[in-house]
Amino acid sequence: MISLSADIGGTFTDVILADSKRNKVYADKVLSTPGSSDAVIEGILQLTRQAGIQPADIDVFVHGFTIATNAWLTRSGARVVLAVTDGFRDVLEIATQRRPLSYSLTQSRPAPLVPRSRVVQIKERVDAFGQVCTALSSEEARHMADAIAALEPEAVAICLLFSHLNPVNEQRLMQAVRERLPGIPVYCSSEVNPQAEEYPRTNTTVTCAYVGPVVDKYIRALEAALPTIGVKAPVLLMRSDGGVSTIQAARGNPVNMLLSGPAGGVIAGMAASEDHGIRNIITFDMGGTSADFSLISNGEALTANERLINGEVLRLSTLDISTISAGGGSIGAVDLGGAIRVGPASAGSVPGPACYGLGGVLPTLSDAALVMGLLDPSANLAGGLRLDIDKARQALKTEIADKLDVSIDEAAYGMVAIANAQMAQAIRSLSVERGYDLRDFALLSFGGAGSIFAPFLMQELEMQEIVIPLRPGVFSASGMLLSDMRHTFQAPFLTPVNDVDQGRFTLALKGLDELVSAAFKRDGIAQEKQVVRYYADLRYVGQVHELTVPLAGEAGAVRWDPAVLSEQFRRHHERAYGFADASMPCEIVNLRVEGIGLMYKPKPEPLAAGSGVAAPTAMRQVYLGPELGRRTAAVYDRADLRQGQTLHGPSIVNQSDTTIFILPGQSATVGLHGVLRVVAAIEEN
Repeated sequence: MISLSADIGGTFTDVILADSKRNKVYADKVLSTPGSSDAVIEGILQLTRQAGIQPADIDVFVHGFTIATNAWLTRSGARVVLAVTDGFRDVLEIATQRRPLSYSLTQSRPAPLVPRSRVVQIKERVDAFGQVCTALSSEEARHMADAIAALEPEAVAICLLFSHLNPVNEQRLMQAVRERLPGIPVYCSSEVNPQAEEYPRTNTTVTCAYVGPVVDKYIRALEAALPTIGVKAPVLLMRSDGGVSTIQAARGNPVNMLLSGPAGGVIAGMAASEDHGIRNIITFDMGGTSADFSLISNGEALTANERLINGEVLRLSTLDISTISAGGGSIGAVDLGGAIRVGPASAGSVPGPACYGLGGVLPTLSDAALVMGLLDPSANLAGGLRLDIDKARQALKTEIADKLDVSIDEAAYGMVAIANAQMAQAIRSLSVERGYDLRDFALLSFGGAGSIFAPFLMQELEMQEIVIPLRPGVFSASGMLLSDMRHTFQAPFLTPVNDVDQGRFTLALKGLDELVSAAFKRDGIAQEKQVVRYYADLRYVGQVHELTVPLAGEAGAVRWDPAVLSEQFRRHHERAYGFADASMPCEIVNLRVEGIGLMYKPKPEPLAAGSGVAAPTAMRQVYLGPELGRRTAAVYDRADLRQGQTLHGPSIVNQSDTTIFILPGQSATVGLHGVLRVVAAIEEN
């Protein structure tokens, strides 16, 4: 089996190829080509040449990308027309009272994805019990389809009142629109998010329509390009929840691709947790544009069914990943108050950091790391790039050092310190603020820039250790090869736990089972490869927000026990909010099912055989701030390191996809599969 994955980032595209026949893994990075699949094609050709195979030999291709994310964030998606129930034209304008800064008097909200001028009101009505009050006739549906067509949509979103309880009017309108506008994608809220609360359901459906044509355009271009180089393998796409889906399934609900990019790293993190017996991990993925964090507790990643992103509520099944604008390309500047700021602007791949020599003139974290001596000035980067330390120094001097009347070294250290503070706070928000003790966690560091900054974070946060995989620069791409096919479905089921009718409960789960079975059949997943899990969204009666709790049992045989379910909910509530009330009744809001189709997973590559202790290849001066000043660091080549060898800081480990730094007072030992485990050095008396 030959498996290939590609992960498009803001600066680099990572590609990794695993050949199980020869037990070999090949990896590479190429400069990203925004909006195009050219970087993916180039990466595939490079890897197949390295492996000595033909592109036609690839058996499966898994792809993660930020196409949907970028379209949504930059407001460059499709022209969407929204159909709503008469009287609800302003549902996106009103939104909710949730704000990023609850008490700010000056904050502004993002503009709705669909302006009021492209919202069509439909004369129909379903009540809060799912009863049709005003039916939508076929004639009226055709008339409304004409009105929608007149607005020249590239995609259509339909979100009618209480359609999650009874979708009959939505389906009739959808059929009419598809007949009137063949080739234009139509998305119904009763399929995208069949759940109560108008605004989240509408906004999620609109987002689906907004990113759908953009994702489809990219997929079509990729499908056309792959055969030109001989790739015949089926393409699987990474989902936000850490699973993969076929192209057909992705087109049906493209909102699942919204957070596709960083999900692979979390899946690889769970595999690392199992392989190395580290039950509690914070994953830290730092690339060229952003830093992503997630929490793995007792071997399982946290998940969410609703996210507040840039002030907007979106409902999608996703790994609980926190992202901030801190990457190797994040630009540093001095604000009006004389303080250093890092990000959110990024130099990206074009023009890139000043040290890339591609036209960038503003200082980035990569420039700062180079000036501090953490990066090798003679290193060869992807695409044949060479680092230019003179341009990095000039950028720092002009934009920061001269403005603050400090040395270039101090300016560089200041940028790194600010970025570390921002990332440390992001980790605290993900963990400490949710009741987790960071001293019980290891920091799994990966991404092209992560292992430079991880030692500072471990020291600041008093974490157990840092775990650095063999190929941290392409770790997310490797995680995509460890993912399974995944489908998630849900149904509303608003009932107090103690009043649940078991027959109605079983019937609702049976309906979800049928959806999963149909999805598995489309994907061609054999019965023995199918795993089905059930969940319920619960809350205390009177609450607005719910928590998702697993239901005990296997496919078709969920054991109903209200006492057990209530107790599970209270434990989840205690963890999430710090309290639970055993006297308060709770209720089910939704039922959920997750279908997992088990896929082939390549085994970890064995560490190259060898003996002895690797010697440093060089010594280099590194600047570590005003207190420590300049120190001499031993420089190693990671390919020379052997299992059991220990390095003491300050040390630098070079490899093709990243640079690893070890602070004074820390030591790193080579463990299983070549993993580096960094801990605070034991002081000798």
